[in-house]
Amino acid sequence: MDQIQQQIALGQRYIQLWPKQRELAAIFPEPRIIALCLLMQKTSAMIACLSFVVQFLYFGEEALPRAIAMSLLVLSIPYQGLIWLGHRAKQPLSKGLHNWCSEVRTQMVNAGMNVKPIAATACYMDMAQLLHDAYAKLNKAFDLP
Repeated sequence: MDQIQQQIALGQRYIQLWPKQRELAAIFPEPRIIALCLLMQKTSAMIACLSFVVQFLYFGEEALPRAIAMSLLVLSIPYQGLIWLGHRAKQPLSKGLHNWCSEVRTQMVNAGMNVKPIAATACYMDMAQLLHDAYAKLNKAFDLP
């Protein structure tokens, strides 16, 4: 249980770090998952209640177990997204992404920023931090390949 809570917390941190740039949506699935998580955090309770009430009123007491199960499923969707993001944040970068992060770091160093080197075992969380810093500090000077 503690591991799931840690993964959810890591997913929330990953959402905060991931830059909100349209260019990244074409390359990574994170922007779509983040948008879904944020939308479902706002609407899942309402959808779950509506689903429960409609099933209960339309089908009666015999649908009570199904209505509860459906409501619990809908309520779990934001957590499923956060768990996925937490898992993704810990995944190691592929060689290509690692090289790309090194190029981004080089651009940042050439712009006069103090950036720590990319570790050989870098993960998606490290890349999110690097991209967050690049977009925040380099602004328009930052080029995506």
